[in-house]
Amino acid sequence: MASDYTRGEMDISEQHGMYVGVMKAGVSCSLILTYSIVFLTFAFATGTGWFTSLGIALAVGVIGGVIMKQGPWYWLTTGVLTVLTGIVGLAIAVFAG
Repeated sequence: MASDYTRGEMDISEQHGMYVGVMKAGVSCSLILTYSIVFLTFAFATGTGWFTSLGIALAVGVIGGVIMKQGPWYWLTTGVLTVLTGIVGLAIAVFAG
C-alpha cells in the first residue's frame, strides 16, 4: 500500500479550498471584532458620543475591509451592524431624553 504512494501526485484541491475558506473567514471575523472593539472602546471608555464612535468604527471597518479585499459577506455584516447600532443609538437618545 505504501509502495503505491508517489510524492506530489495527490489531488489537494479540496484541502486547498478549505484552507482558503478558513483563512478568509478568520480575517473577516478579526476585522468585525476589531470594528466592534473600536466602537465599544470609543463609546464607553473615552466618553466620545455614540454616533461619533460609530463613525470612527465604520471608518476603521471600511479601511480594513478595503485593505484586506473583503467579499460581500463582510460588507453585509458591517452594514447590518452599523444600521443596528444606529437604531439602538436613536432609541437610547429618544428614551433617555
